[in-house]
Amino acid sequence: MRLGYYAGLVVLLALLGLGSHAWRMRGESRGDEQAYPPRAAMSVQMPTLAPVPAMTPEPVVWTWPLEGEVVAGYSPDVPVWSETLGQWQTHPGLDISGSPGEAVYACRDGVVSEVCSDRLWGNVVVIEHDDGYRSTYAGMNTLEMAKEGDVVKQGQVIGSVGQSADCEAERGWHIHFELTKDGVPVDFGLLVS
Repeated sequence: MRLGYYAGLVVLLALLGLGSHAWRMRGESRGDEQAYPPRAAMSVQMPTLAPVPAMTPEPVVWTWPLEGEVVAGYSPDVPVWSETLGQWQTHPGLDISGSPGEAVYACRDGVVSEVCSDRLWGNVVVIEHDDGYRSTYAGMNTLEMAKEGDVVKQGQVIGSVGQSADCEAERGWHIHFELTKDGVPVDFGLLVS
């Protein structure tokens, strides 16, 4: 009797399982569209974002400190003859000729870090710029136009052409102009060409 009970229970469970399976699968084997419709995929509407423009830095623009003839070029590695000193020496800047008292301009925005009178270079103004750049204007006429700590704009008058650099006296009225980046001389002519 027990065996019949368990056999009946197994048959009943098998029939329930088959019925359940048939119920879930109905219509799939027939291609019947009356079967459960497929679940619609959830669609999420994403907001449309405006494209973000690429962040490119503004190009650095330099201007000449003086419009004049370059009478001695940039030569930081190869010695050139100095008429004044009568010797060969390097020249890590440019000598730009001008008329006595002609205006000298800041080549770029910056802060005046030094204004001094040097025994060899005469009247000197030094400006610190962004990105480790430093411009030096030597041989100026006077030191009355720029003061240490002044914030200067590109093209602002910072001095005038002089003849105060004793080490370059044979070159006449001019300024000696140097540009460095992190203490290393830079050929200014390549930046403005």
